[in-house]
Amino acid sequence: MGTLPTWEEQLAKLDGVVDRLMAEWRPGGGTEDEIQDMNKYALSTLASAYYCHAYTDASRPVFAPLWNYASRQGGPNPDYVYSTAQVDPGGTYQITGYRGTSRFVEITQQAADFSRATLDPPKGPPLRETKDLDEFTLRDDGSFRVILSAERPESCDGDWWRLDPRAHRLLMRKCACDWKNETDARVAISRLDESGHDMTAGEFAARFADLAEWIEGRILHEIRLVRYYREHHGINVLTKSKWIQTVGGLSKQAYYDGVHEIADDEALIVEVPLPAECYYWQLLVADDRFATVDWVNRQSSLNDAQAHVDADGKFRAVVSRRDPHVWNWLDKAGYPSGIIQMRLYKASEHPETTVTKVKVADVARHLPPQTRFVTPAERAAQLAARREAAQLRQIW
Repeated sequence: MGTLPTWEEQLAKLDGVVDRLMAEWRPGGGTEDEIQDMNKYALSTLASAYYCHAYTDASRPVFAPLWNYASRQGGPNPDYVYSTAQVDPGGTYQITGYRGTSRFVEITQQAADFSRATLDPPKGPPLRETKDLDEFTLRDDGSFRVILSAERPESCDGDWWRLDPRAHRLLMRKCACDWKNETDARVAISRLDESGHDMTAGEFAARFADLAEWIEGRILHEIRLVRYYREHHGINVLTKSKWIQTVGGLSKQAYYDGVHEIADDEALIVEVPLPAECYYWQLLVADDRFATVDWVNRQSSLNDAQAHVDADGKFRAVVSRRDPHVWNWLDKAGYPSGIIQMRLYKASEHPETTVTKVKVADVARHLPPQTRFVTPAERAAQLAARREAAQLRQIW
């Protein structure tokens, strides 16, 4: 008999994962529908773990798909295409590609893996090494090339980016606001200081064994984060984040978070006086495990290119399950509670927001006359255009 685990032995490591997640999420026991919902999240996280942990490594890295509409844990921003690559802090890498026309593309060096379930900030200063592709030399055709390493190679006569000794992963965010018409960047990564080698059977078996920890750690982290927001931010509010800026996130971006908890006949009116200058902003809704609500089939997010801004310079959105017939509706689906999150990127100020709970039937009375309302036909057209545009982005 061999020393490596069999398929059955590897799958056995996944036993009990959903049971443990349900015990944290629904300590009193969940319904059959809730168990199947958690099964879905565990399976999608398993798929992400294969791409981002079992398949790629620091010797032969690729930017693998992380969060997207099929894997929505972690409150991913629907405007971003997220991908990640493993790196060795002692290695020398080359990142090449084409910039495209999307709003911005940023790559962040990260120390932690995605299986970490703790909410505690890292010991010492957080790793905040981020570069926008626009900081590199872009040729006339939009192409670029940058060397990433601990020390600048003598042969490097172009762009160089210092690789932090704590970094073991790169996270890339490609931001587009007009999903249909903006062109996402195309980016490749290669290791230069070694020819690379195939992962051994033992190495792959070890990564396979890690998949249960990846699933459990990733989803537990989000369940506990929602609990943190409930305890530290409050219910039906949207306030500047007390957590995300201490552990990560884009340094140029302000995050606002809060918990929504309303009945099916209720709505939250979110009012934001927009900054005089803001390169990008958006608002989304997620469920109570911080999985962004399906943004292909529901309008669960709005950005500065999709939303209607009132004449007084304020962005007003309505969060509800039932359609209030306003353009700026955020569909929270059937989840009784969850997360509201807003991003302000390169903003001149970080304004206070207002959240007001009303009946869905009374929404119009609480909005200004210039509010953009929609007919059922207009809503159907809005959602059809959204569904098409979301699928036209390259996420795989």
